[in-house]
Amino acid sequence: MIPKSYKGKGLLGRKATIKSDTKDKGGNGIGAGATVTITGVVRGKGVTIKTEKCPHCGQYAYITGVSREQLTLKD
Repeated sequence: MIPKSYKGKGLLGRKATIKSDTKDKGGNGIGAGATVTITGVVRGKGVTIKTEKCPHCGQYAYITGVSREQLTLKD
């Protein structure tokens, strides 16, 4: 969980691990334990995350509206 005391500007660009399988309305999914980058924080709407690019096919995903409880910050 990312504490509420961490402000949006301090989270941008930070790496995190996602705790549970998550998908967006378009069907893009991220498996639990994946490393993601925080690309945006919208107050009251959640966090926007981006996955790492796949080394084999080059795909990546943006997922919006992820709650802070689903993420764990990496050092």
